[in-house]
Amino acid sequence: MSIYAYALLVPIASPLVLPLGMERKIELIYSSGLAAIIEPEISLEAIQATDEHLLQAVLTHDRVIRELFQQTPLLPLRFGSGFTSVETLLNHLQKHQEQYLETLIHLAGKVEYTLKATPCDLLDESDTIDARGKAYLLAKKQRYQTQQAFQAQQCEQWELLNQLILKTYTNVIRETRQPDVRQIHFLAQRNDSMLSTQQFSLWQIQCSHWQLALSEPLPPYHFLKNTLI
Repeated sequence: MSIYAYALLVPIASPLVLPLGMERKIELIYSSGLAAIIEPEISLEAIQATDEHLLQAVLTHDRVIRELFQQTPLLPLRFGSGFTSVETLLNHLQKHQEQYLETLIHLAGKVEYTLKATPCDLLDESDTIDARGKAYLLAKKQRYQTQQAFQAQQCEQWELLNQLILKTYTNVIRETRQPDVRQIHFLAQRNDSMLSTQQFSLWQIQCSHWQLALSEPLPPYHFLKNTLI
């Protein structure tokens, strides 16, 4: 059995509402200005024994972090972060205290947003061309040129979108997980009420060849140092 660790935070005066974890209610362990959100007596082997157990564990890991992040800034830890004992965990926190506190201070008051961009398709009207011979070939050529121009505009709009985001947000990560879907992760202030209204609407208007979707405020998953647990 292991001490399963979800996240780290700076202790706060107001009590936190601690959600249920994978098997029981989670707990807090304190050490030198840090607190670890943990769940005791978890078998890392058992939660990864089957695909069903693994998926449920991943979803629970994410849910716990998000529920707590709504209450206080924190550092989400990687899925599967476990320690053999409380003593081992406390030793780790003491050893890396300076690094963790520095990261917490840097990310205090910030949330992560993910902007998903899916390219729009130009309606293919080739089958509806009412022409024959040279007229048909000319119509096909014009259709091809229209498609090329549309794709060129799409590329220009993608670069414009990146420029618009970089004008306002300095911490930005671009990611392409699928050939036809791109993502932009960026840090914003937790109270940035303008983002989901005015700015997002402006981005969509100026990038009409893309379908944009903005996530809810998320923990800073993509902006943690690789040395975190």
